[in-house]
Amino acid sequence: MTSSGSQLMSTISCVELTSQVIMKITRHCQDELEKQLDPHVSGVLLGLINKQVLEITHCFPLMNSDTEEGMEINREYMLEMERSLRQVNIDYQQVGSIRVLILTPTVTETFWITL
Repeated sequence: MTSSGSQLMSTISCVELTSQVIMKITRHCQDELEKQLDPHVSGVLLGLINKQVLEITHCFPLMNSDTEEGMEINREYMLEMERSLRQVNIDYQQVGSIRVLILTPTVTETFWITL
């Protein structure tokens, strides 16, 4: 981590997460669980830093892909989403990312212990 990054992290004393963000993450997890394609859910957290408070006000999902083509699609999608959110006056600064692993019969407590 750079010195400016560590300085920023030391100034944040509180993280506020809106209920809308929690609902969107939950919905995205539920959708992926119903599809049963991939137990991983990923996305982007958007918001702003207000004095010592990190406010997470919006999020959107990303496609799960390890291929170069999939990563390029995600990059283009992120830029387009941020551009669209900026136009409708929604916080668009990327403040974090989401990576959720949904517990399924193949992802058990034993799996977590072995990590």
